[in-house]
Amino acid sequence: MHREEDTKINKKILIATTLSSFLVPFMSSAVNIAAPDIAKSFKLNAEELNLVISIFLIFSAAFILPMGKLSDTFDRTKIFKTGLLLFTLSTLMCALSNTVEILFVFRALQGFFSAFTFVTSMATLIENHSPQIRGRLLGINTAVVYLGTSLGPFLGGVLVKLWGYRSVFLFGFAIGLVGSFVSLFFLQKEVKNTKQAKLLDSLKSLDKIGTILSMTGLFLLMYGASTFELGNTSKILFFAGLILMVIFVIVEAKLQNPVLDVKLFVKIPQFGFSNLAALINYSCTFSVSYLLSLYLQLVKALPSQLAGSVLIVQPLSQVITSLISGRASEKIEPRKLATAGMVLTTIGLFVFSLFSSKTSLVLAVANLLVMGIGFGLFSSPNTNVVMSCVPKSLYGTASSTISVMRVVGQAFSMAIVSFVSIMFLKGVRLSHENYFLILKSMKTSFLVFASLSILGIVASYKRGNIYSSRNS
Repeated sequence: MHREEDTKINKKILIATTLSSFLVPFMSSAVNIAAPDIAKSFKLNAEELNLVISIFLIFSAAFILPMGKLSDTFDRTKIFKTGLLLFTLSTLMCALSNTVEILFVFRALQGFFSAFTFVTSMATLIENHSPQIRGRLLGINTAVVYLGTSLGPFLGGVLVKLWGYRSVFLFGFAIGLVGSFVSLFFLQKEVKNTKQAKLLDSLKSLDKIGTILSMTGLFLLMYGASTFELGNTSKILFFAGLILMVIFVIVEAKLQNPVLDVKLFVKIPQFGFSNLAALINYSCTFSVSYLLSLYLQLVKALPSQLAGSVLIVQPLSQVITSLISGRASEKIEPRKLATAGMVLTTIGLFVFSLFSSKTSLVLAVANLLVMGIGFGLFSSPNTNVVMSCVPKSLYGTASSTISVMRVVGQAFSMAIVSFVSIMFLKGVRLSHENYFLILKSMKTSFLVFASLSILGIVASYKRGNIYSSRNS
């Protein structure tokens, strides 16, 4: 029997952390929809517009690991509150920017401050609640992330149509303002185990070599991936980033106080395999909506509104499944749930690789539902394992590794699609007239993802149990 206080959820902490978890993915997906209006307003070419979109993710990825380490030595509640407030103000300044150069600066600052909340929101939520309800809390957190991702295109589209792209940033500012108000006035009173270390001391103890290597490596990796199709320079930067990350791992393994203790991946098999499974999962699934958007609009010749309605099936099913799987992972071994999710995801990817121009729309919807359930089954339980197998003192590090696996996985996903596209679509105009080549490129990408996803099943299954000690 659990005591009542063991299963009680602190609503103020939950509201503050979930609002930030909703805000960042919402802004990311909503700005993607606003891209054409931004390009029109500032008269941008394709490369400039791509930078407006990608600079957010690039700066976010670059600062995740050092911020994760810092949050383990300094008061993570202060980091969270500062990050959320400054992200909110940066969002307002994006709306007020009157030149593209100013917009670049504040999009980069949005990415920088998002790293503050990425590594602290989940850790703050988990460390201030009993382990008995960790699964359901992670389920709520994951569902809110998916909700932000899925509502972004819809609400963003409505806002842009009614009031232009600036309204997207103003809407994000309003949400951030509510979250900042809750965190500034209530959060400090609600949290426990607040660290008393001074910021200067925490910064002095930070691994400088690892910080520089990780920031530079992830910056180049993400920039190269987001501009992969633009030419050889981007490809060189991508692989340079990859090499720097390999050097980072080698250097960190030898240090006493690294920015990321890479030995954790070996010392704690559940931690290592869970992060590997997350990396593979994001690598295989991130580009699904992009590929299917091309398929529905350029191969099936559906209008954009209908294509968007079809694609929303996956994130909505992820939201519902995450809530269920998060709670279920408190009683059922998370490994079993996550592995089942990876199996469904793999099946869905293989099915997509078999699509033709005559494939029924009903099958597309059904397979998106399978993919959504698969990802929802995987994500919350997988995160539960990562956060459960490390002590509280490493919650920031654990949160940052999950975030790094996500952004690096997204980078690999984009790079794979770009590489396959160059094979089949180089110099080819993306239009219905060339649907056969577009279809061939899509099917090849899905086949690569499905094959890679099999390794994700192995990694998920091999991680071992986390409840065995409870049951013995």
